[in-house]
Amino acid sequence: MKKIFKLASLFSLGLILLIACKKETPAPTASFTATIDGGIVTFTAVVTNDSKYEWDFGDGSYINTLHAPVHTYVQVAVPVDFVVSLTIKGPGGEVTVKNTITIPAKTKMEYLTGGKPAAPSSKKWRISISAPAFVIDFATATFTPNYKTYPGGILTAVGLSAVYGDTFEFKSDGTLTIHPNGGGIFAGYIYCALNGIANAGNAGGSGLTYAMPFTTPAGATFQINEGKNFTITTAPDRVNAAAVTYSNVMTLSFTNGGFLGILDSTSECIIEQLTDTQMVARLFVSAVPPPGQVGKPNFALRLYFEVAP
Repeated sequence: MKKIFKLASLFSLGLILLIACKKETPAPTASFTATIDGGIVTFTAVVTNDSKYEWDFGDGSYINTLHAPVHTYVQVAVPVDFVVSLTIKGPGGEVTVKNTITIPAKTKMEYLTGGKPAAPSSKKWRISISAPAFVIDFATATFTPNYKTYPGGILTAVGLSAVYGDTFEFKSDGTLTIHPNGGGIFAGYIYCALNGIANAGNAGGSGLTYAMPFTTPAGATFQINEGKNFTITTAPDRVNAAAVTYSNVMTLSFTNGGFLGILDSTSECIIEQLTDTQMVARLFVSAVPPPGQVGKPNFALRLYFEVAP
């Protein structure tokens, strides 16, 4: 009987000590910081008395249990706030801390090139054969009236199908490489005629042609100009030339022979829309030279571009 009592006493003593130890184990503490680079965020936690990490990044993704996770957020055209929470569980309990982080808007350079100087990349664009329309407007301040609207793949019908194979590779270091995959390049017929450039002829009387052969200009560069008041001399009535200003627009300007889409007297163009997969641009063309105003554009093409493989 004494032996049983002694064992019971030892068990009770052990249980008391265990409970006492548990009570003495402090609850975990936690804090964290975030280093933001575009949409890529590196989290660093400072914790005590931990045994398990649970990160909720606030964007609907799965819970992460790493000590110092790196998470990629989808960037959009405006800054977005996310509430990030970290729960630390340990022998002494658990604690949750929260911070709000702001993911910056995706830059136009990132949309255009897929990268930035700190994380170089490039993206190829081509005129889309499946575009909803191929639009030719007069180069007025409002791009009205409309001259002609064709189906998106109209260039195939006028013998210029090779245009859809040529690509324009924009790189995050500000350089541009033009790939004449069809052996030539989309061009203004008048521009070719004035400069003695061999071409496929005035396609359907449109003032558009395919210049062939075409040599990619060396050292071509581009610049994105946001919120620009872009002034250009145009002659939409085919007689008189005058300066037209397009206020607060985004343009692409080029050096060393660079251009987008079509080779003509004017290379700077207006970008109306730019997403990860689509670009809509206004390209200026001198399709019918006004007397005494040769080389001044009278038309503005509204073309859709898509990302090329």
